[in-house]
Amino acid sequence: MSKIRWMVYGVCLCIACAIVVYMQFRQKPACYVVDRPQMEQNDIFGGDFTLVQAHRHDVDSPQQDRKTTSFSLKDVRGKFVILYFGYTYCPDVCPLGLSNISRAIVSLDRDRDQFVPIFVTVDPERDTADLLSLYATNFNSAFVMLTGNPTEIDMVKHQYRVYAKKAETDSKGKPTTRDNYLIDHSTYVYILDRNGKFIKQIPHDMSFEEMKKVFVELLLEKKRI
Repeated sequence: MSKIRWMVYGVCLCIACAIVVYMQFRQKPACYVVDRPQMEQNDIFGGDFTLVQAHRHDVDSPQQDRKTTSFSLKDVRGKFVILYFGYTYCPDVCPLGLSNISRAIVSLDRDRDQFVPIFVTVDPERDTADLLSLYATNFNSAFVMLTGNPTEIDMVKHQYRVYAKKAETDSKGKPTTRDNYLIDHSTYVYILDRNGKFIKQIPHDMSFEEMKKVFVELLLEKKRI
């Protein structure tokens, strides 16, 4: 009788675990992650683009001194590109990813100039050049901060298969407003070779030590060629 009872308990436990896992997958994640294999077979991944670069300035800099220029991906040929998509109002995911990238690049010492970190906003309506120039002061000074009009940003997102959509509710479940909203977005860090071609993608929450290893491997592979 005891064996049967334990078997029943075991079956019930398995069913309960299956229900928990099912419910977790049904819940909407805080950030969507879209992987490259979800592309159509004939689609071309990545490629050049041109956006507006917001140059880094200190908080005390007069607004009229915060200049912008046109930036094209082809401008940094000959260097590896670390490409990340996000937005300045992101509460936790983007700051973590940008911080890890910054620390990994700094840790490369004399080889740091072989990499160009680029941040492309997925929220062009709020992420103006002025805001990006201030946001940049929180991270490595080598970061290229890019924005543009919604159409331009959508084109780059499509090129790199980046998911980004305004959330209908905030973190507390309250409806968002026109100016106060979060954005669900993919979080991968894209690595491009010295010719601007996609090499690989890595998680944004990879430790900076692990990121450094990835970057060093790229340098070593280049030297072996």
